[in-house]
Amino acid sequence: MIPGIEVRKRCVFFIGGYEPIPPDRAHQRFVRELERFEKAWNVSCTVSPPEVTKGGAIATWHVRTTAPNWATDSEYRALIWSDFVIQDFARSDWVRVPRGLSAFMDFIVSGTAYRYFKVNWRYGLFFAYPLLLLISFAMLGIMAPAGIERLADIRLPLLLHPFIAFAVFVGLVIVPGRYLLLSYMLDDWIFGSDVIHGSRKGFEDRINAFVDDIEAKLRQGGYDEYVFVGHSLGCAIKLEVIDRVMARMPDFGKRGERLNVCSTGSSVLKIAFHPVAEEYRGALERVSQHPAIFWIEYQTLVDVISFYKVNPVTAVGLPDTGSPMIQKVRVRHMLEEKTYRKFQGNFFRLHRQLVMGNDRRYFYDYFMVCCGPYRLDTRARNTEAMMHAIGPDGSLLASPGPASAPSHEMRPA
Repeated sequence: MIPGIEVRKRCVFFIGGYEPIPPDRAHQRFVRELERFEKAWNVSCTVSPPEVTKGGAIATWHVRTTAPNWATDSEYRALIWSDFVIQDFARSDWVRVPRGLSAFMDFIVSGTAYRYFKVNWRYGLFFAYPLLLLISFAMLGIMAPAGIERLADIRLPLLLHPFIAFAVFVGLVIVPGRYLLLSYMLDDWIFGSDVIHGSRKGFEDRINAFVDDIEAKLRQGGYDEYVFVGHSLGCAIKLEVIDRVMARMPDFGKRGERLNVCSTGSSVLKIAFHPVAEEYRGALERVSQHPAIFWIEYQTLVDVISFYKVNPVTAVGLPDTGSPMIQKVRVRHMLEEKTYRKFQGNFFRLHRQLVMGNDRRYFYDYFMVCCGPYRLDTRARNTEAMMHAIGPDGSLLASPGPASAPSHEMRPA
């Protein structure tokens, strides 16, 4: 049987993906999506204003979730790195495009891009998308002088051809390129390359500030659950943070402490597949093998910006430890049909859904992970029972049903 309330006080650590979302907007998004959670589960939530600490490195707010016969207090602590993204977005295309091409050549020549296509062709296409756009724009630029000559029935001096071609290429990058998210995608891959090579100025200090914060909270104690959620590129960063924290706390777990780790829309392999990321793969192995860490990765077919049906540990040749547990999520079952239709075709919105609110009750619910009465490992191991653990009025049922094997679990080869 599912036990009674397990979590009255929880500490949530969160690292999001590559988005230019400052703390106040992240808080607004959290509150907005929390309203879906309240409606779906018939519970009430109050959220404190955000507080930025550690020199601008961490945003914190508190959530109290109440229902007729249970209440949970959650402290939400998020790493702030949107300022790096905003800084990237401000760079000139004269810098962005050459740096982007350099980053893509590194991924291709190193064999990393090949590994993307080998394990998940959809992610491979996500990688190739900005490069294909640039190639298409270059080809259109090259063809432009001949096209002008045909349309205007004139003969242009050959000396003008390269200038016209270059001008058309630049115009395509600036106008349709922005509409097609070319700048965003180039910045994203440049940043990924910087993470792999450890070359982004100031980012190491930011990560260490979060490591310090997490270590302090784990040593402080007083929480029923510690859960660490990562999304997108934040999943990759999260593993390195956890590894550093555990290196500082070699006795963690010996007195029964646990760290529950949740990955959504994971980009772990974006980093781990690169040949120079040997140290990172070591962190991946240590986190996977740590006896006091429960790690689950939720994957969904509609998220093309992640590695669906791929175990990030075994994909890089590490032994299968059973961690992470991998479960398949159907986004369509989380949302009302009209909402799902609205999001179809918006790959970035579908990519973010696993850290957004649900319209419907479902075994995976981000806000249940962060604000609900059960630990993440209990939810993961009892997926069917979790669907019925809370009554229509939001109350915790005394006997929601027998614990079940996680029917959504996948064990990819």
